[in-house]
Amino acid sequence: MLLMGAGASVRGILASGTAVLVSSFGHVLTKRWSGDADLLASTAWQLTAGGLFLLPVAAAVEGAPPALSPSVCVAFCYVALVATALAFTAWFTGLRHLPAGTVGLIGLLNPVTGVLLGTVLAGEALTLQQICGLAMVLAGVALGRPTRVRRHAGGRAADGGNVSSPGPNQTPADAGLGGARM
Repeated sequence: MLLMGAGASVRGILASGTAVLVSSFGHVLTKRWSGDADLLASTAWQLTAGGLFLLPVAAAVEGAPPALSPSVCVAFCYVALVATALAFTAWFTGLRHLPAGTVGLIGLLNPVTGVLLGTVLAGEALTLQQICGLAMVLAGVALGRPTRVRRHAGGRAADGGNVSSPGPNQTPADAGLGGARM
């Protein structure tokens, strides 16, 4: 948005940065503490707690909500059920089965998906700046992918370093100890 002439407010940048930090911290804690908790119940409680926290904040910042038309109610239900509940259930399922860093990289694809859906479904123009931005995000995801190291005799990695031992939520294969899986 900065390059498109929309300008920026310090308050908006700080709010966005805070949201990213708090959300990332929450995802790491969820990965660490979720254990064998029921995924759907855990997701429901997190969304409920977040909504209850935001209710007074929204009332203080935005004031009383406007009257809802039928089309707004349909949009609200879609956002609540599909774009939030289903999306976060899928996200936390990913956190349960993948390292937090991998799930975080996948999260970078969210704006890419939004831009492409806006282009395809809403007929929005795709500018050269957006294409460059999409390419940079995709390159970042590709470069940030975790790599697996082949194990050689003596516990040495292909690059001469030691092969790591599994972490608390890793299998030996996740730590590079499970053979030649790449």
